[in-house]
Amino acid sequence: MNAVGSDLGVGCLHVDDRDTDFANWETWILTNLNDPKSDTWVEAGMTAGTLQRSPGQEKGFLWYWADQRPGVPYREFFIKPAHELVHENVTFKWVPNSPDWEVYQNGERVGTSAGNGAYGGQAYNGLEVTTPGARVFGSSLRFQYQDTDNVWHPAQTDTYNQSRDLFSIYTNGQGITASTRKPCVDKKEKMTADRSNTPPSASDLLNTATSLAAANDESSPADITYVKTDRNSLQRVDGTAPKSNDPVYLIQMTGNFIGYAAKVPPGSKAPRGNVLTATVDARSGQVLGWSILLEPHDLATFGQVSSLR
Repeated sequence: MNAVGSDLGVGCLHVDDRDTDFANWETWILTNLNDPKSDTWVEAGMTAGTLQRSPGQEKGFLWYWADQRPGVPYREFFIKPAHELVHENVTFKWVPNSPDWEVYQNGERVGTSAGNGAYGGQAYNGLEVTTPGARVFGSSLRFQYQDTDNVWHPAQTDTYNQSRDLFSIYTNGQGITASTRKPCVDKKEKMTADRSNTPPSASDLLNTATSLAAANDESSPADITYVKTDRNSLQRVDGTAPKSNDPVYLIQMTGNFIGYAAKVPPGSKAPRGNVLTATVDARSGQVLGWSILLEPHDLATFGQVSSLR
């Protein structure tokens, strides 16, 4: 298929402790289905709560996209704050005669999963939680795909529930609903993104680096360096399509990383690599994205490189 999309919305997406747990409502597509050995995909959706032990200000309620592609074990990026009771569209479009997939969120291109491979033929909507105490109600409307003649069709859906004691799932074809068996309740706090305007210090950047490394099974990362640059300059390495050219820090470190903090589809293995990066907003300290890589970036191409440790 050439494209797949659906309108995602949630009535609630709640965990009691956002510092330790998260809940997601998302859609994803598998790529390279002509290669049985491949484990590549693109996903996008909403998340509430931090990735387990993850740093920064990811504990808000927000839209994100992520991918796993040949040679790049994992990348994840913040899109924008999210809201309850509002459906917004997520669509993945294959770029003709290429191995690239463009990611659209509510009609705007937010990124490109370059080199991910053609032959996308399976797509899913679903929820993911890190705690049985989560409370989720999510729905997907107008789940559809575009064939190789660029004609859109309603998606034929089946349900898969690997935790029937926690989740309830229903589909009537294009419409899909999924929820935790624990009902939605009044939240202790409003589900808004946690944003501040305090520029991060060098010690803040180091804490972000070491916390992210620890969340991905590396307690002693080495060669922790960073460079100050901007969102537009990073497009060629991270595939994002930022709305504004904000100043950012790109942090990079080495070690043996296992992506336990990564959002991966069911059946996909935790990504592994020897390089970890984080993109941090230079004005607020918010983590805008992070990646597990096999080869380091040449940070000097972005500016003056400094060492954190």
